[in-house]
Amino acid sequence: MLRAAESALRGLKMHQTYIDVTGNNIANVNTDGFKRSQAEFEDILTALTKVRGMPDPGTPGTLNPAMVGLGVRLHAIDGQFSQGALKITNVATDLAIQGEGYFVLQGPTGPVYTRSGTFTLDANGTVRAGDGKALLSTTGQPISVQGSGVTGAPAVSISPNGQVIASNGTQQAILGTIQLARFTNQSGLERVGNTEFRITVASGPAITGQGNTNGLGQIISGVVETSNVDMGTELTNLIVAQRGFSANQKVMTATDELVDQLNKLR
Repeated sequence: MLRAAESALRGLKMHQTYIDVTGNNIANVNTDGFKRSQAEFEDILTALTKVRGMPDPGTPGTLNPAMVGLGVRLHAIDGQFSQGALKITNVATDLAIQGEGYFVLQGPTGPVYTRSGTFTLDANGTVRAGDGKALLSTTGQPISVQGSGVTGAPAVSISPNGQVIASNGTQQAILGTIQLARFTNQSGLERVGNTEFRITVASGPAITGQGNTNGLGQIISGVVETSNVDMGTELTNLIVAQRGFSANQKVMTATDELVDQLNKLR
């Protein structure tokens, strides 16, 4: 009975995690570039319970002892990296990658990677993501109008291979080429924000280049990639998680009642 209570308690914790992950997916259904997560569970290795007087398992002609499970545990919270739909904005600095790859941003301790392509020019003419991180070029440097020789408030356009071009009508300059990155195992990336990731040993090193090269996708200007969350799937998962949580609560209640009845027999 105590084993049942322990298993049910683990089940409650895991289904709460399932609800938390699903809730975060639902909350980010309208977050551009968001990639949904999926909680994966596995049963804990079963424990061999030896009954007093029963021979060890494997002895010819004897019964195996009872195999009792120990419940469930979290195996992983996996990112789901399918491409989201493309939404037209007609803003030149709004970008999407059609195919494989991530934009590379200048993080505080190293590059971070994102599919969110909502970029703007700051007061100094540097291309930045919504959280202020600079977009990096194939040289590893921020892309900026400064030093380009183009004066005034130039318009910016981006070519399919990622060249960022500034023009004021009389002057024009290539500010740099947007760097993209892909990974041998993108499921191994560590999420550091709702739309940003960083390298881990599991992901392998970044394979970098410009758009349409080295297995990387095409950069499209004037559109953004939306969240890949499907509300129908998430609401179904939420119902499954709620039912699992409720069922484990019932196991806890039943175990408590049985223990109470045994105590009354004394």
